[in-house]
Amino acid sequence: MENVVESTILQYILLVLLGMAALTDFRTYAIPNWLTGPALLIGLGLHTFFGQLSGFIFSLEGAIVGFGLFILFYSFGWMGAGDVKLFAAVGSFLGPAQAVWAAAMVALAGGLLSVVILGFSAGWRNTGLWLWSHLQTLVLTGSLQKSFTVQSATPKVPYALAIGLGTVGSYWYVR
Repeated sequence: MENVVESTILQYILLVLLGMAALTDFRTYAIPNWLTGPALLIGLGLHTFFGQLSGFIFSLEGAIVGFGLFILFYSFGWMGAGDVKLFAAVGSFLGPAQAVWAAAMVALAGGLLSVVILGFSAGWRNTGLWLWSHLQTLVLTGSLQKSFTVQSATPKVPYALAIGLGTVGSYWYVR
């Protein structure tokens, strides 16, 4: 069983790091390496300090899972490299199983955040029509290929906010 003090320390530090990342991403639409690199090392270091070799392995597995889940989205151009590195750091705090749950919650938070940003950017009526037409295309063709196209006018989403919200949400849901 995980020590309560250890768990609390890890949660508070992760919460601060996620807040810094969300704020930076919201302002600049980028998550800098000076934040993601140390965050990863802090996650690995704290788990190693508290759990020795088994803590290090747990944290490393979480980082690998976090990186592996998000690198696919980066390869398709759906998110930036900073988002991938941030979620690898998140995984180093959470471990492999919790990182999978967090990724699912991040996907939900990211989808909702995208709709909200699109609603404010393009107008709620246009966003509703856009969603409806893409849903019809998906139902009629069974494919997402035609319904999702990248346009230069598409607003950017500060995905660190979704990573933060999804990670916090996964704590409530799983624990």
